[in-house]
Amino acid sequence: MDIGKNIQSVRKMKGISQRKLAKMLNWNPSNLARIEKGRVKPSLKTIEQIASILDVPVTYLFNEVAISPTVGVVSFASAGEAVNFTDQGYPQGGGMYFIDRPPLFTDPNGFGVEVSGDSMFPKYEDGQVVLVDTRKNPQNGDYAVVGLMNGDKYVKRYREAQGVVILESINPLYPPIVIKKDDVRFAYKIVWTKER
Repeated sequence: MDIGKNIQSVRKMKGISQRKLAKMLNWNPSNLARIEKGRVKPSLKTIEQIASILDVPVTYLFNEVAISPTVGVVSFASAGEAVNFTDQGYPQGGGMYFIDRPPLFTDPNGFGVEVSGDSMFPKYEDGQVVLVDTRKNPQNGDYAVVGLMNGDKYVKRYREAQGVVILESINPLYPPIVIKKDDVRFAYKIVWTKER
């Protein structure tokens, strides 16, 4: 475990310079540089202070795996009629292609999907990439990527009511999709959209 490298990785991912983080901590930049280079082992109190300023859980800085600077776009998700897309078996961090990790996208297991179709237009366009945080389940009204047990994947507005899941479109030409909760394999909140 290299806490210094993890601090540096998160700091860079969030677009914060070493000098700026040191200023936020009221430190001399050379003190932060020594921690990031592994020359000084920070105390737990120091790690908690850094985690608080970087707005990540303390455990995130103890993570054995540094966060990749890119995010894998792993599949297509329908924003239209049901389309069956099979999982390609990409490993964590793998995908059809990669995009640069946005500064505030901190989920190491997060991934992107490419929107296919026009049911969510104008919010999401065909070919647009959305990223999901696998730590965030959607609440009623959230936009989400939802995978069904049959392999279908959707980008929709998510709702739950009386034991069913309702996947709503923005485009009025597409009626809501109503499914049993047991038919949902995963549902993750969309937290970032790549501008076109």
